[in-house]
Amino acid sequence: MTIRLLEDTLINKIAAGEVIERPASIVKELVENSIDAGASKISVSIVNGGIDKIEVEDDGEGISSEELPVAFLRHATSKISCEEDLYNIYSMGFRGEALPSIASVSKIDIYSKKADSNGMFARIEGGVLLEQQVHPCPPGTRIIIKDLFYNTPARKKFLKTSVTEGNNIFDFMCKYALARPDISFTYNNEKRLFFKTPGSGKLRDALIAVYGSDINENLVEIFYQGDTYSLSGLISTPEISRRNRKNQLFFVNRRPIRSPLLYKALDNAYKGLLISREHPIVILEISMPADLVDVNVHPQKNEVRFKDEKALFKMVSGVLSKELKSRDFNFTDSFYGESREEPQYKEVNDKRHTTYSPGPGLLEPTAQPYTTPKSITDGPEPEDDELTNYGPDGSTGFRIIGQCFNSYILVETDESLWLVDQHAAHERIMYTRLKEQYEHAETEISQVLAFPLAVELPANQIEKIEQNMQLFDNFGFSLELIGYNSVLIRATPGFITGKEKEVVLEILTFLNEKDTFDFTEKVITMMSCKKAIKAGSALNRDEMEKLFADLLTVPGYKNCPHGRPTLIRLDHVELDRMFKR
Repeated sequence: MTIRLLEDTLINKIAAGEVIERPASIVKELVENSIDAGASKISVSIVNGGIDKIEVEDDGEGISSEELPVAFLRHATSKISCEEDLYNIYSMGFRGEALPSIASVSKIDIYSKKADSNGMFARIEGGVLLEQQVHPCPPGTRIIIKDLFYNTPARKKFLKTSVTEGNNIFDFMCKYALARPDISFTYNNEKRLFFKTPGSGKLRDALIAVYGSDINENLVEIFYQGDTYSLSGLISTPEISRRNRKNQLFFVNRRPIRSPLLYKALDNAYKGLLISREHPIVILEISMPADLVDVNVHPQKNEVRFKDEKALFKMVSGVLSKELKSRDFNFTDSFYGESREEPQYKEVNDKRHTTYSPGPGLLEPTAQPYTTPKSITDGPEPEDDELTNYGPDGSTGFRIIGQCFNSYILVETDESLWLVDQHAAHERIMYTRLKEQYEHAETEISQVLAFPLAVELPANQIEKIEQNMQLFDNFGFSLELIGYNSVLIRATPGFITGKEKEVVLEILTFLNEKDTFDFTEKVITMMSCKKAIKAGSALNRDEMEKLFADLLTVPGYKNCPHGRPTLIRLDHVELDRMFKR
């Protein structure tokens, strides 16, 4: 086998595979070039998820006619000039690989003008400069990318659908719009405006433009200035959470990054304030000297190394913890709502034991027709054990001792001590009753709101709602689109009162996930979790007694819908052994 040098065209196509993975990669590289060119306005438009066309226009410095042929050569850059510059990088790009990599797998039209020179136009195809001439245009640069991967069909067939590719570009644009609130970003998909930020320099202004005003309500400002590090941005209160880290954005020296270290610091700061599987919303900018962070790790430049990880972890976790502890966060989603009415017990005959009416704040079905989603199979019946023999009051065998850490209920029976997780227990109760309502056609779930609720969402989520109106209707929602980033909630399932926005957002999250197996099950489990009493909520004795008694009436009461135990048993013999009696 003979060793030989590869041709430049083949080298460029191989390099393009490292830099240009999909249309979002092209948008990223071009937007970063616009930022480095000092642009105050950046506009991005795409067609067919960016596969057919990507257009990026800015009012930055521009490229002169003499520099343009060089700009599309590999490792040609204006960002660095010597090895020492690699340890002091503040620009977004510096490798000199983006433009030649993009040019090698697409067709490019470029218009550019420096402030003190004539405008020019050039056409490049497959990395070859075909045409260049003087052309009138405003200061800045406008690049049009067409027919991506036209000459590498093997790579093109591995692209996802236009919707998926468009969503990837939207996510990237959101990150940079929040990383650089001082720049006005405009994003259009298929000539439909998704957002336009004002470029005022204020993070909240950019946030509202991208995600709508609703998300802004429960975010608190963070600011810390130290000798080495500074930290600023917005974090959510514990009452607001998401089921994944998609809404956790970190910027280091205004560069969007992913960092397991920063995720751990965030989790440490919120420890004890959120239950498992809940994640806060975070938009944080970390500033530090450039020689303390290495951005030259991966061609995508979104993975970095920190020189002093311990110091950074301590700073981020400490600042956030201090801010969260300084605020009095109350868990308002109590078992019986804000009224805190005394529970009303109503006995109903049952073959195994006594059951009770839901009481204030719990499910109270009405008797009107409703078309249900697909049915859900019941979990296994609980095995016959000690608890199935007890009734609702202490005289029949169990006694409420009290509440521990405002999270666990202590129950004494004849021979055992039971520790009940109040959130998991209430979640199981809510899940069972909610499932029964959806499975019975005679039950009407939907409840018209006295005052319709207007919600502002990112334009891509509005589009997702529009595509899935029937699904929302099946779950008892009545939604009306009233703008490119607004939806009106007219009716919802009655049992999610107070959580309407959160539930709609969670359903949208499920729709964006690849795994849609047993979708109805996932939605009902989520709604049960949202309305279940939270850990940290103080309960009175009647509420604890009712919660425990209700738990014994539902199938599969030993575990919550997520599989966590609802109660743990310590028997009398085990306690004696522990105390060496």
